[in-house]
Amino acid sequence: MQVRSHLFYGRAVFSVALLTTFAVPAIYSYSALAMTPKEKSRANRLEALFSPGGGIESRIVEEIGAARKQIRVQMYIFTSKRIAEALCQAAKRGVSVEVILDKSQEKATYGPWRTMRRDGVNVYFDSDHETANSKIVLIDDRVVITGSYNFTKAAEEKNAENVLIVQDRSVFQAYRESFENHMAHARKAAG
Repeated sequence: MQVRSHLFYGRAVFSVALLTTFAVPAIYSYSALAMTPKEKSRANRLEALFSPGGGIESRIVEEIGAARKQIRVQMYIFTSKRIAEALCQAAKRGVSVEVILDKSQEKATYGPWRTMRRDGVNVYFDSDHETANSKIVLIDDRVVITGSYNFTKAAEEKNAENVLIVQDRSVFQAYRESFENHMAHARKAAG
């Protein structure tokens, strides 16, 4: 993904080149200052966050807290207690929560998946790939959170990581299709 920021006559414009799952480029332009309030409420949005020290975990927890209907997660390594608790709270308030983890997480004694499963989160393992390295969160047919960030303390406090929070229907659709493809071969956690 390539992001360019330009300033034209005091108006910030962000141009983002995104590649879909079929490697077809799509260009999205953001010019919020030139929009009416009604247009701003429907606008595509893009937020870039970086760690360490960028507050990625808090923003993810905030987005999970705003979910009303559905949260879908694909994560390679998941040890964050805060994000796990936020997903459990979402499930308890009636949000459908599905989490697909890499097969390596099933045998890990330090991961929160057992607690999440107990608290109503539907947990699955993807063993069809050498490494299920996707790192995405899909919320309510509106938000995609993706980047290099695993849900770990090291990603939050030590590693150089990045996350994009994207609100765009066509981007969401591409990620939803990918998630559903992985869900089709994922195995539900036992218990």
